[in-house]
Amino acid sequence: MIASDWARLLDNPQSIQSLYDEEPDLDQCDLFHVLADERGDSITLGFQTAQTPARIRPEREGKEHNSFTFYLVFSWVEQLAVQGWAAPACKTVSIRRDPDDKLSVAVTSEEASLLFRARSVVLSAARVGLVSSSV
Repeated sequence: MIASDWARLLDNPQSIQSLYDEEPDLDQCDLFHVLADERGDSITLGFQTAQTPARIRPEREGKEHNSFTFYLVFSWVEQLAVQGWAAPACKTVSIRRDPDDKLSVAVTSEEASLLFRARSVVLSAARVGLVSSSV
């Protein structure tokens, strides 16, 4: 999978492709949010990147921004496996479509892994913002 292949797996790929000419590489994004919804069967992954969109909403034009935050919501999740629990600074994110048309998702690092299968993924709550850099 090349870096931007994940975008074509979205239920609506245009939701990210309308913002970027080349979508962010998930391996290079900060994974800052993982939510397994205990009431349903979804997992939400939140990412932040300094790779800001080529096209932004008109209301943000002219305003300073240096980050892009977005969430991927996976539905009909099954076969969840979590090993270790750490904020992975160096991680690999893999999303692929299997022959049975389900998605296989793997977030792995040296310290931890999050593996699951899902039927669907959507882009949710995408926004640009201004964040201070830590020194």
